[in-house]
Amino acid sequence: MRTFSDSHGLRWTAETISHGRTSAYLNPKVHRPVVQFSCLDERGPKKYASLPKGREELEGLSDDELVALLSKAEVH
Repeated sequence: MRTFSDSHGLRWTAETISHGRTSAYLNPKVHRPVVQFSCLDERGPKKYASLPKGREELEGLSDDELVALLSKAEVH
């Protein structure tokens, strides 16, 4: 789990919630891990986005990349 601030100063957590259970051959082709974003400062819906292609973990993303991913995330 990662904690970061967006451009408005709101604090968010980002957590990988889906890892896929397909074979090693199919997994990179059909599934990317899903990231759940939760705002720590305001009550609101959670947002979800897939990790960028070629990325498997949140730890490999900078805070700026997390903010960019948050901007693409959708409420489900």
